[in-house]
Amino acid sequence: MRRVAVATIVGVIAAASLIGGPVPNAVATGAAIKGAGSTWSQIAIRQWTQDVAKNGLSVFYGGGGSSAGREFYMDATVDFAVSEVPFQPVSYDRLGNKLPDEISRAAQRPYAYMPIVAGGTSFMYHLDVNGRRITDLHLSGRTIAKIFTGKITNWNDPAITADDGRHFPSLPIHPIVRSDGSGTSAQFTLYMLKMFPDIWNPFCTRYTNLPAPCPLQSLYPYFPGSQAQNGSDGVSAFVAAPYNNGAITYVEYGYALAQRFPVVSVENQAGYFRQPTAENVAIALTKARLNPDRTQVLDDVYTNPDPRAYPISSYSYMIVPISDAAPMNPAKGATLGQFILYFLCTGQQKAKPLGYSPLPANLVGFGFDAEGRIPGAPKPPPVDAAHCANPTITGAFGFGSVPDPPASDKAGAVRPGITGTNGSGSSADSGSGAGAADANLQAADAGANANAAGAADGSTSGTGGSTNSLQATPVATKNPGDDVPLGIYIAVALVVVLALFVPPGLYLLLRKRE
Repeated sequence: MRRVAVATIVGVIAAASLIGGPVPNAVATGAAIKGAGSTWSQIAIRQWTQDVAKNGLSVFYGGGGSSAGREFYMDATVDFAVSEVPFQPVSYDRLGNKLPDEISRAAQRPYAYMPIVAGGTSFMYHLDVNGRRITDLHLSGRTIAKIFTGKITNWNDPAITADDGRHFPSLPIHPIVRSDGSGTSAQFTLYMLKMFPDIWNPFCTRYTNLPAPCPLQSLYPYFPGSQAQNGSDGVSAFVAAPYNNGAITYVEYGYALAQRFPVVSVENQAGYFRQPTAENVAIALTKARLNPDRTQVLDDVYTNPDPRAYPISSYSYMIVPISDAAPMNPAKGATLGQFILYFLCTGQQKAKPLGYSPLPANLVGFGFDAEGRIPGAPKPPPVDAAHCANPTITGAFGFGSVPDPPASDKAGAVRPGITGTNGSGSSADSGSGAGAADANLQAADAGANANAAGAADGSTSGTGGSTNSLQATPVATKNPGDDVPLGIYIAVALVVVLALFVPPGLYLLLRKRE
């Protein structure tokens, strides 16, 4: 199965090489290069490849997921790879089969890690109540972990009520996980491993047969009630589908922005609910530490005490060759080096609009170090505003002036516009960038008596006082083809019949005339 998936993605990369050439009026210069891997980073990489194509650089990127990208690099199928996690030691697939040691294999093709883009792993959700979309959902990390391990299965669960301050109607939760090997899955499971081992370890042990402490998983374990989709595009499109009310997934923030769907405000270490904005991610990553090989240590990011920080923040790596082992050569190295210098500097100006956070100067410096080791790559410039137009270096992007969240954003505070609650607060940061915060949902949504409504659907708030209870609307689940008119099916059937019988009939008629 793994070989089939790899072969499929190789085909995608090959197709990209055929149809994704430079933009009109640009003359290709130098050798073409291709890469694959992270879909978490793919929105930014797509933009950057289009940008450099205008200057004649041919860079093709096929996505496919972090695991596939690392596999392609080890197999020398691509010139570079992008991944949220480094090469892994011996690990196991969903069936408990032992996978090869990636670190030993990768050593056959010397490489360096370098940062490419920072961002927040967000939780995009689809929750419509009484015909209105909820866009300002607040959840703690513990509640999110319980949702993605099957411990919380309904939107009326008391833990959700306690986090958000509203009592939602009975509606099944549909957790959507990645079917492919994913750096996003690895980052999310690492967060649960570090922050909620009491939830993650029993779950992982049960569904992977691995002993505790169970390591991060690029292949997210399937569990009852979950559904799997391929790639970041796949999970985000599935959640956004009109027939998937109640769905939630983990995905890079840019995909939710592209779908114009809300993401959860996640509770941080200081007890404030925050969105994965560029500034909140940058604040969180001030606590990131680096290993000697330049890989990231995120423990202190998860527990950053700054009330503005978004806790599930990280950056992804580009894996670059530092020898001329095939398929790399100095001509390709020159193209790869120019591409890197572009996205570490000018390209970072587009990080925020695309749903990411621009890399700070220290990480740009690490990137320059790696770029300088690529055979044939140009010498990197100094890390200063005169030579690198990265907005964190020029001063165009900063977070020092970002105010602390208001008291209403604190867990346990009364949220403006939501009366009679003991839940958490709402603020200008509460709504996602995909739409305005739905801060005006009033008790009218619940009817005159919130407590009576809660009793009617058989659920409880789990808090010490009344909650803002929202009445359920019937959820119609249908397939995308349900709305196809019957006439279309009849027309297609007639075409098939004609295609089968008309040619033989014409052939016999012509034979008779002869």
